[in-house]
Amino acid sequence: MRYTCLHFLTFGCLLLAQCLPAQFISVYPGDITNNGRVNNVDFLYMGLAYNYAGPARDSAIGNPQAFLPQPAQPWSYIMPNGVNMAHADCNGDGLVNFSYDAFPLYVNYGSKRNDILVTEDVFTRGMAGLDPQLRFVDANIPNNLHQGSSFSLPIELGTASIPAENVYGLAFSVFFDSAFVNASNANFDFNQNSWANPDNDRVFLHRKVSDYRVDVAWTRTDHNMRNGFGQIGRADFIIIIDVIGFQEFKIKIDSIKMIDKFGNEMPVVGDTVSINIGPAYLTSDLEPGTTAQVQIQPNPASEYVWVSAGSQPLETLVLWDAMGRAVAQWSPNASEFQLQLPKLPEGLYWLESRTKHQRSFHKLRIKP
Repeated sequence: MRYTCLHFLTFGCLLLAQCLPAQFISVYPGDITNNGRVNNVDFLYMGLAYNYAGPARDSAIGNPQAFLPQPAQPWSYIMPNGVNMAHADCNGDGLVNFSYDAFPLYVNYGSKRNDILVTEDVFTRGMAGLDPQLRFVDANIPNNLHQGSSFSLPIELGTASIPAENVYGLAFSVFFDSAFVNASNANFDFNQNSWANPDNDRVFLHRKVSDYRVDVAWTRTDHNMRNGFGQIGRADFIIIIDVIGFQEFKIKIDSIKMIDKFGNEMPVVGDTVSINIGPAYLTSDLEPGTTAQVQIQPNPASEYVWVSAGSQPLETLVLWDAMGRAVAQWSPNASEFQLQLPKLPEGLYWLESRTKHQRSFHKLRIKP
């Protein structure tokens, strides 16, 4: 495991301030890192300061949660980035927790201070084969998504060969083409028990930043780290466009920051998945309780494709091009069938299979 920055601390994840000034400091609710902007990295630092307490702010001075300079008495602890922990008390009640401090952060998300130069967060890219990966699992996405279809992408961190170590918090951004999915409908869920969350001692946040971007943050709250690999959450999306033919768009995980309980950062590799959608009239029609068992090989193919449907006879096979046009059709009347491909331009096609009980689509790439 590689570390990009190290903090040598003597009191867990926070330093005890020895000679704090008597004067008040200015706190902007939500800007926990005090870098001039509110984002998902601030949520990670809320996790580092979780359950710590200090002097409450004067609630009689305006709105204590507004993104304005709030006079605050310095606390007795300094966070790993050298900022006084009073900045983590977003609502000013004298205690750092999710119930009251996450709301000002969420409401003020993206706000930028005008009195200082914003210090932008740096996201170090991990190296494939060396650092753990944060990725979407797309193995179970239906091939026949269309307008109105919803689909889920499990979120996994680390692998058996490169596990994630000393994990306390994780922040990342998800980018996609806004013509295909709506950022307002995207949902991220980390409620399930997992190696990173075996005890439900975690909090998380996701926030729409633009039509094509959602920021996500997840952090533990008990000041204990976790080692492991596998699924940690799930992302849900809804297709919002009806297309002519078949189209492909990408969903990308980037701008990742993973920290341990001392604030040290560990590089993480991002991920990009391709999602295929088709017109609504070319949809799978499976009977309740059935699943598509059809297999095709080889893929990519050039001249022949072997199609197997297990014990179910294949009644019809239709080959569709990317524009949604049928370019070939067969009537096998057998559970296994070798079809000869017509001469077609190289590219991505879709093989529709029909049996008595199911209709499904399978991506097929044709090469000369």
